Amino acid sequence: MTSIRDRAFQRVFGQLLVYTILFEDAEVDERFLGIDEDSTILGISGAGCRIAGHLSQRPRSVDAVDLNTHHLALTALKVSAARCMRSYASFYELVGRGSHPKSRETIQELVAPLPSWIQSHWSKRTALLTKPIFERGLAARSFQLLRKLTGIDANWLRWLHGESIEARHRAIDEWIEPVVRKPWVTAALKSPLSLLALGVNYAQCERMLATEGGIDIVAMILAYLKRVAGTDLNKNWIAWHVVAGHYNHEEPDAVPPFIRRDRHERSLGSPTKTTFHRRNIFDVLGSAERNTWSHYTLCDAPDWMSDATQRRLFQEILRTSRDGAVMQYRTVERDSIIVRHGLEKHFRPLAETSRAATALDRSRLFSHVGFYQVVH
Repeated sequence: MTSIRDRAFQRVFGQLLVYTILFEDAEVDERFLGIDEDSTILGISGAGCRIAGHLSQRPRSVDAVDLNTHHLALTALKVSAARCMRSYASFYELVGRGSHPKSRETIQELVAPLPSWIQSHWSKRTALLTKPIFERGLAARSFQLLRKLTGIDANWLRWLHGESIEARHRAIDEWIEPVVRKPWVTAALKSPLSLLALGVNYAQCERMLATEGGIDIVAMILAYLKRVAGTDLNKNWIAWHVVAGHYNHEEPDAVPPFIRRDRHERSLGSPTKTTFHRRNIFDVLGSAERNTWSHYTLCDAPDWMSDATQRRLFQEILRTSRDGAVMQYRTVERDSIIVRHGLEKHFRPLAETSRAATALDRSRLFSHVGFYQVVH
């Protein structure tokens, strides 16, 4: 059973704009999910970068689900922009730079075909994109404070990119560790507010600490930063979001795939039926018939769940899936949740795919990017 504090965490988390990009490597997902025009997808939306990216693959349908109204409404806006905005320059202003000179008119036009609750949501927030939305949200505020305290910025990231991996690690030790080791910063990082900003509930935090050998949260954050430092920093849009507060606009591929010009061209006028479910994923699964979905993208939701709730989730996926469906999730644990539950009979591990996806995933937040084929 989910703990009381995690239920309280989820309730608070669902009421806040926490992040404005998906902290998962949507390019890895696009490469390995195998989506085509016959695909039907059920996906937890987060901030919507992966959901919007599906339009360029033109699946038959996408059901985006999230309890966080802000994140789901942002997802819907990104999807509508990818489908409807013919000018790539204008599209890039909105979702690549995070603002638009005609934000009110643009938002009104984009939400007009969307459900009434999304229209109502954005009618009160048209000013949100008069300044870069990447400066908004709890996570962005935390990153701004980190930059202010440490002095890191886009120029620092460009310099770091030219250094060896060992030098990058030393830079983290010299620039960041002294700051996060200050008693008041350490206390703040251990607070519930910090977990909210990171999008990490108590259950997931405990799993992360256990995976890292029981180290404290500060050491865990430093270890994470060093993992990110080993990636191609010029093109790692997640690192740029954290360190610079914006994408690297000098590199066309340094943005989530749905923002890139070639994906924009394929997304325009996409016939994909897209539905936005402001509900618990179990409600959506429970109301579905058998043979509904060919793909399930769960983000890191299983990490937020108790073992019993995880099993319930997988049972509902088994019930509602099409033959040969693909399920994907990310976890901070190194071992497979499916294997731990003894469910390999119905969820066949795609081991090579999972290993390749885990190695390529530039977010470096997760120990395992798992892909499974459903077997009835």
